[in-house]
Amino acid sequence: MRDFFIKYLFLLFTWLIAYFTPALPLMFSIGVLILLDFATGIQAAKKRGELITSKKMRPTVTKGFGYMMAIIAAHVFENVIPGLESTKIVTGLIAVIEIKSLDENIRVITGKSLFKQFTKR
Repeated sequence: MRDFFIKYLFLLFTWLIAYFTPALPLMFSIGVLILLDFATGIQAAKKRGELITSKKMRPTVTKGFGYMMAIIAAHVFENVIPGLESTKIVTGLIAVIEIKSLDENIRVITGKSLFKQFTKR
């Protein structure tokens, strides 16, 4: 009986990996943006003279979890309705939010906005 459960648990795990593999690069990219935002957020808080506490860091974890769940849900939705690029749309919206947050942090740290630098050229 134990071997039966292990066998089917392994099959389920393998299927889940195969099903969600196309979304992994997008999730990784958003994870990198979250980490960059976190690091620049700490630097910006230091520049403003704010106390860095775990209570202020906690939203980063819930934000990251929520973003990953949104990407997974969009991936499932995309598989239910083929032709709809929901995973890329959701990931793009999340990326814009994170890049804007990075820009705000960098503006506090350096006094210059990345968006303004790009729009000038």
